[in-house]
Amino acid sequence: MAVLRFCTLGLVLLLIGGCGEQKLDSKGLESKSIEDATTTTAALAVSSTTPNNGSTSVSRTASIVVNFNKSIYFINSSNAYLTSWGRTGTSSVACNSSSGIKDLPILLSKDSYSNCLYDNGTIGSSSITIDLNSALDANTTYKVKVLKESLDGSRKLKDTDDGSGTQLSSDYEFSFTTGS
Repeated sequence: MAVLRFCTLGLVLLLIGGCGEQKLDSKGLESKSIEDATTTTAALAVSSTTPNNGSTSVSRTASIVVNFNKSIYFINSSNAYLTSWGRTGTSSVACNSSSGIKDLPILLSKDSYSNCLYDNGTIGSSSITIDLNSALDANTTYKVKVLKESLDGSRKLKDTDDGSGTQLSSDYEFSFTTGS
Protein backbone atom coordinates (compact mmCIF):
# COMPACT_ATOMS: atom_id res chain seq x y z
CA MET A 1 0.00 0.00 0.00
CA ALA A 2 2.86 2.37 0.82
CA VAL A 3 4.36 1.72 -2.63
CA LEU A 4 1.04 2.62 -4.29
CA ARG A 5 0.87 5.92 -2.33
CA PHE A 6 4.48 6.67 -3.25
CA CYS A 7 3.79 5.97 -6.95
CA THR A 8 0.60 8.07 -6.87
CA LEU A 9 2.44 10.95 -5.20
CA GLY A 10 5.25 10.67 -7.76
CA LEU A 11 2.77 10.74 -10.64
CA VAL A 12 0.98 13.82 -9.20
CA LEU A 13 4.29 15.65 -8.76
CA LEU A 14 5.35 14.73 -12.28
CA LEU A 15 2.09 16.06 -13.71
CA ILE A 16 2.20 19.27 -11.70
CA GLY A 17 5.90 19.87 -12.24
CA GLY A 18 5.70 18.84 -15.89
CA CYS A 19 3.44 21.72 -16.94
CA GLY A 20 5.24 24.49 -18.71
CA GLU A 21 8.43 24.10 -20.71
CA GLN A 22 11.57 22.11 -20.02
CA LYS A 23 14.80 22.22 -21.96
CA LEU A 24 17.71 19.85 -21.40
CA ASP A 25 21.13 21.06 -22.42
CA SER A 26 24.71 20.67 -21.22
CA LYS A 27 23.93 22.85 -18.18
CA GLY A 28 21.10 20.61 -17.02
CA LEU A 29 17.32 20.82 -17.07
CA GLU A 30 15.85 24.31 -17.42
CA SER A 31 12.18 24.69 -16.54
CA LYS A 32 9.76 27.54 -17.18
CA SER A 33 6.30 27.98 -15.74
CA ILE A 34 3.29 27.91 -18.06
CA GLU A 35 3.08 31.70 -17.88
CA ASP A 36 6.76 32.20 -18.78
CA ALA A 37 6.69 29.55 -21.51
CA THR A 38 3.70 31.10 -23.27
CA THR A 39 4.81 34.73 -22.97
CA THR A 40 6.16 36.02 -26.28
CA THR A 41 7.33 39.45 -27.24
CA ALA A 42 5.69 40.81 -30.35
CA ALA A 43 8.08 42.09 -33.00
CA LEU A 44 8.03 45.77 -33.89
CA ALA A 45 5.50 46.26 -36.69
CA VAL A 46 3.34 48.87 -38.37
CA SER A 47 -0.14 48.56 -36.85
CA SER A 48 -2.04 51.04 -39.06
CA THR A 49 -1.64 53.92 -41.47
CA THR A 50 -3.59 57.03 -42.38
CA PRO A 51 -4.52 56.98 -45.13
CA ASN A 52 -5.12 53.23 -45.24
CA ASN A 53 -3.27 51.14 -47.79
CA GLY A 54 -5.13 51.34 -51.10
CA SER A 55 -7.25 54.37 -50.13
CA THR A 56 -8.60 56.50 -52.95
CA SER A 57 -9.76 60.12 -53.15
CA VAL A 58 -7.31 61.08 -50.38
CA SER A 59 -7.01 64.80 -49.64
CA ARG A 60 -4.03 66.32 -51.44
CA THR A 61 -2.99 68.14 -48.24
CA ALA A 62 -3.65 65.42 -45.64
CA SER A 63 -1.02 64.44 -43.11
CA ILE A 64 0.28 60.89 -43.42
CA VAL A 65 0.48 58.91 -40.18
CA VAL A 66 2.17 55.56 -39.55
CA ASN A 67 1.31 53.88 -36.24
CA PHE A 68 3.35 51.13 -34.62
CA ASN A 69 2.48 48.37 -32.16
CA LYS A 70 5.22 49.58 -29.78
CA SER A 71 6.94 52.77 -28.75
CA ILE A 72 9.64 53.71 -31.24
CA TYR A 73 12.77 55.78 -31.70
CA PHE A 74 15.02 56.56 -34.66
CA ILE A 75 18.69 56.63 -33.73
CA ASN A 76 21.94 57.25 -35.57
CA SER A 77 25.31 55.54 -35.16
CA SER A 78 26.27 58.10 -32.47
CA ASN A 79 23.15 57.18 -30.45
CA ALA A 80 21.50 60.54 -31.16
CA TYR A 81 17.70 60.37 -31.25
CA LEU A 82 15.77 61.97 -34.09
CA THR A 83 12.38 63.36 -33.02
CA SER A 84 11.54 65.46 -36.07
CA TRP A 85 12.87 66.63 -39.40
CA GLY A 86 12.22 69.35 -41.91
CA ARG A 87 12.95 69.03 -45.58
CA THR A 88 12.75 72.33 -47.39
CA GLY A 89 11.60 72.47 -50.96
CA THR A 90 8.48 71.78 -52.95
CA SER A 91 9.82 69.61 -55.75
CA SER A 92 11.08 66.06 -55.67
CA VAL A 93 14.68 64.86 -55.50
CA ALA A 94 16.45 61.55 -56.09
CA CYS A 95 15.70 59.33 -53.08
CA ASN A 96 19.07 57.61 -52.90
CA SER A 97 21.37 60.57 -53.49
CA SER A 98 19.92 63.52 -51.61
CA SER A 99 21.36 63.93 -48.13
CA GLY A 100 18.03 65.39 -47.01
CA ILE A 101 16.20 62.19 -47.96
CA LYS A 102 18.49 59.19 -47.57
CA ASP A 103 19.14 59.63 -43.84
CA LEU A 104 15.49 59.56 -42.70
CA PRO A 105 13.06 56.77 -41.73
CA ILE A 106 10.37 57.25 -44.33
CA LEU A 107 10.09 57.90 -48.08
CA LEU A 108 7.18 59.40 -50.04
CA SER A 109 7.17 58.97 -53.81
CA LYS A 110 4.90 58.90 -56.85
CA ASP A 111 7.37 57.06 -59.10
CA SER A 112 8.44 53.96 -57.14
CA TYR A 113 11.19 55.80 -55.23
CA SER A 114 13.28 57.14 -58.10
CA ASN A 115 12.33 60.55 -56.72
CA CYS A 116 11.03 61.41 -53.27
CA LEU A 117 9.02 64.39 -52.11
CA TYR A 118 10.18 66.85 -49.50
CA ASP A 119 8.21 66.72 -46.28
CA ASN A 120 8.39 67.45 -42.58
CA GLY A 121 8.11 64.68 -40.05
CA THR A 122 7.55 64.11 -36.37
CA ILE A 123 8.31 60.92 -34.47
CA GLY A 124 5.86 60.44 -31.60
CA SER A 125 5.93 57.75 -28.95
CA SER A 126 4.50 55.12 -31.32
CA SER A 127 3.89 56.97 -34.58
CA ILE A 128 5.49 58.93 -37.39
CA THR A 129 3.55 61.86 -38.88
CA ILE A 130 4.42 63.40 -42.24
CA ASP A 131 3.27 66.91 -43.06
CA LEU A 132 3.65 67.92 -46.67
CA ASN A 133 5.40 71.07 -47.91
CA SER A 134 2.96 71.41 -50.81
CA ALA A 135 -0.22 69.79 -52.07
CA LEU A 136 0.15 66.41 -53.74
CA ASP A 137 -0.74 66.02 -57.41
CA ALA A 138 -4.38 65.26 -58.15
CA ASN A 139 -5.49 61.73 -59.08
CA THR A 140 -2.02 60.31 -58.48
CA THR A 141 -0.91 57.16 -56.68
CA TYR A 142 1.73 57.71 -54.02
CA LYS A 143 3.82 55.13 -52.21
CA VAL A 144 5.10 55.47 -48.67
CA LYS A 145 7.96 53.30 -47.44
CA VAL A 146 8.84 53.00 -43.76
CA LEU A 147 12.47 51.95 -43.60
CA LYS A 148 13.94 49.69 -40.95
CA GLU A 149 17.19 51.53 -41.68
CA SER A 150 17.80 54.77 -43.58
CA LEU A 151 19.07 54.43 -47.15
CA ASP A 152 22.53 55.59 -46.15
CA GLY A 153 22.63 53.13 -43.22
CA SER A 154 23.24 55.88 -40.66
CA ARG A 155 19.93 55.61 -38.77
CA LYS A 156 17.76 52.75 -37.52
CA LEU A 157 14.09 52.62 -36.48
CA LYS A 158 13.78 50.62 -33.24
CA ASP A 159 11.29 49.87 -30.50
CA THR A 160 11.75 51.08 -26.93
CA ASP A 161 9.80 48.25 -25.29
CA ASP A 162 12.69 45.86 -24.92
CA GLY A 163 16.24 46.62 -23.92
CA SER A 164 17.70 45.53 -27.25
CA GLY A 165 15.75 48.01 -29.39
CA THR A 166 14.42 45.53 -31.92
CA GLN A 167 14.17 46.83 -35.49
CA LEU A 168 11.40 46.29 -38.00
CA SER A 169 12.00 42.90 -39.62
CA SER A 170 11.71 44.52 -43.06
CA ASP A 171 10.71 47.78 -44.72
CA TYR A 172 6.95 48.46 -44.76
CA GLU A 173 5.20 49.96 -47.76
CA PHE A 174 1.70 51.22 -48.46
CA SER A 175 0.09 53.33 -51.17
CA PHE A 176 -2.87 55.63 -51.69
CA THR A 177 -4.36 57.67 -54.51
CA THR A 178 -5.23 61.35 -54.22
CA GLY A 179 -8.52 62.89 -55.25
CA SER A 180 -9.04 65.80 -57.65
